[in-house]
Amino acid sequence: MRKHVALLGAAGLAIGLLLPAAPASAAPVRYEAENAAISQGLVEANHTGYSGTGFVNNDNVIGSSTQWTVNAATAGTATITIRYSNGSGANRPADIAVNGSVVAAASAFNATTNFDTWASKTLTAPVTAGSNTIRVTATSANGPANLDYLDFEVAAAPPATVYQAENATISQGLVESNWAGYTGTGFVNVDNAVGSYVQWSVVPAAAGSTGLTIRFANGTTANRPMSITVNGTVVSANQAFNATGAWTTWSEVTVNATLTAGTNTVRATSTSATGGPNLDKLTLGTVGGGGAPTAAELLAKVGSCNQISNGRYKTDSDVATATIPVCQKTGAVLWQADMDIDCDGIRTAQCNEDTDCCFLPDTACHASNGSALNAAQLPYVVVPSSSSIWNYANFQIGCGTVVAVIYNNQVLYAVVGDTGPTQIIGEASYATAAALGINPDPSNGGTDSGVTYIVFQGSQRVSPIENQGNAVTLGQTLARTFVNSN
Repeated sequence: MRKHVALLGAAGLAIGLLLPAAPASAAPVRYEAENAAISQGLVEANHTGYSGTGFVNNDNVIGSSTQWTVNAATAGTATITIRYSNGSGANRPADIAVNGSVVAAASAFNATTNFDTWASKTLTAPVTAGSNTIRVTATSANGPANLDYLDFEVAAAPPATVYQAENATISQGLVESNWAGYTGTGFVNVDNAVGSYVQWSVVPAAAGSTGLTIRFANGTTANRPMSITVNGTVVSANQAFNATGAWTTWSEVTVNATLTAGTNTVRATSTSATGGPNLDKLTLGTVGGGGAPTAAELLAKVGSCNQISNGRYKTDSDVATATIPVCQKTGAVLWQADMDIDCDGIRTAQCNEDTDCCFLPDTACHASNGSALNAAQLPYVVVPSSSSIWNYANFQIGCGTVVAVIYNNQVLYAVVGDTGPTQIIGEASYATAAALGINPDPSNGGTDSGVTYIVFQGSQRVSPIENQGNAVTLGQTLARTFVNSN
C-alpha cells in the first residue's frame, strides 16, 4: 500500500454538392473534392493522376479546409478514404471532423514522391442516417495536402439482440416487478449469496467479437460484483456493478467477448455475499458497446513513447530505480505501470482505518455534493501531484478527466479522482481494481505490472464526477478519436 502525501486539488462554410447515397454495405460512394465546399483554396488540374475534373489545392495557412457533405442510408460506422498527394517532402497534418466533431486530430498526410503521385488515407467514424459533413482542416502553416476525392461507405451495425433476464435460467433468485423502469415483464433479483446467477442462451448473428451489455439496478451504496462467463470461460472475473442510486435507476455495463456460431451461454454469477444487482436484460451488440475501441486497438497505438515528463517515476516508495515515463500521443498522455490500491475518501466497509494503514478521509477531487469520493464504489485513477517531474494540470488534465485503464485485455473507463506522491505513479481506486479482476484489498492487493493508463486531454470532464455511466459514454467517444488520431 502506498503512503500518501498532502492532497493537491486537481485543477461558416457553404455546403458542397450532395451526391446520391449508397445503401448500407454497398460499394463506396465517391465524392470529388472539386465539388466540395472549399475555404481558402482553389480547384486546379496542373498535376496528373487525379480523378474527376481536378483536385483541391488549399492555401498554405492554418485553417484552410475542404468539406464534403455525404449521405448515409443508415446510421452506423463509416469507412472514409481520402485520396491526396503531397509532394512537399514533409507531413501536412490536418484535423478530420465528422458533423463538427474532430475524429482524427492533426492526422498525418505524409509526403508522396511528388504532386503527381497519389496516396490514400482511411479511417472509421460513426455517422447518422441522412446528411453528414466531413471536413479536412489544415493544422499547420503549410496547409493541407492536395485533395482528390473522398470515398464513403457505411456498414450499418447489426441490429442488437435483446434477451430478457426473466426468460433466462435463474439459480438462487426470483423474477420480480416491484421496481419501475425495467423492460420486458420484470427483472431478476438474485439471492444475496455467492454463486447466485442468471444464465442466458444466446445466438449471435455471426461468430466473433461481440459486446455483451447487461442492464441492471443497484439501489445499495456499494458495488455488487459478478463474474461474467461465456460458454464456461471467464471473460470478466469481478465485473463491477456499481451503485445506481436507487432500485428504480438503471444502468449498463458492457463486456467484450468472443462468441461462436450457434448457441452460446452467458452467465453472470455473484461473487460476494451481498449477491448481484437486479438484472433486467442482456443485449448483444457491436464490440465495445457501439463502436468503442477494444483493448487491442488502444494498445496498438501506445507502442512507442514520446516522453513528456522531465524524469521518470517509481512504482512504489521502496523501489530503488525510477523507470516509468509519462508519454504523449495525439489527444492523450499515458503511462504503463503497476496498480496500487487507493482507498481514501468516504469510509466504507472496504475502505477505512482498519482495512488500510494509510487511509485518509478525503480525496483531491470531490463529488457533486462536496463530499470525498467513494473509492469502493467509483472507478478513479490517482495522478502524481504536480512536481518538477511532471505537472498534469499543464496538459489539460483535472478532476473528472476520463482515463482508459487497460489490463488483461479489458478496458475500464475511470476518472481522475485523486493525487498522490510526487515521485510515484501507478495507482487507482478499490473499485477500479475490482472491476478489472485485480485484488482490491488495500493492504495486500494490486498488481506489479501490466496496467496501461491512457488519460484523455482536453476540456471535457465527467459531470457529475461520480456518474460512472457518463464516464463510459464520454470515454468510448474519446477513445475512438484517440485511435483515429494516432
